[in-house]
Amino acid sequence: MAGKMVLIVNNGTPDRLIGLAVLASGAIAQDMEVEIYLMLWGVYAFRKDILEKNKELIEHKELGSEVEEGLKRAGLKPWYETLKELRELGNLKVYACSAALKAWNVTKDDLFIADDVVGAVEIVNAAREAEVALFI
Repeated sequence: MAGKMVLIVNNGTPDRLIGLAVLASGAIAQDMEVEIYLMLWGVYAFRKDILEKNKELIEHKELGSEVEEGLKRAGLKPWYETLKELRELGNLKVYACSAALKAWNVTKDDLFIADDVVGAVEIVNAAREAEVALFI
């Protein structure tokens, strides 16, 4: 492996999550290991019952349909499809914050992708040890 990228996801809107998928793709293309840590709104967005319904942007909400059409024109899949494909390559792991799971009253099995449940200490240590750590 060419190193590790840690992506800490506290935002759950599709405009931010497409960025997450693009960054993860770039890292995996460079043979990096990618670890995604879901915090409050990240856990919410990864919920199976929310996944495809989550359409509201954080910025320029009035441009939602234009953004969705533009991403299709650009050949970009929904963020969750991209992450699923990257996961099949074996270089992507997803961890859910235990407090966020409790806040939403869900388990890791309620998320569309989740390898394990972790606490804040594990998230901080992973970020500290990674070659690249980003907060989304």
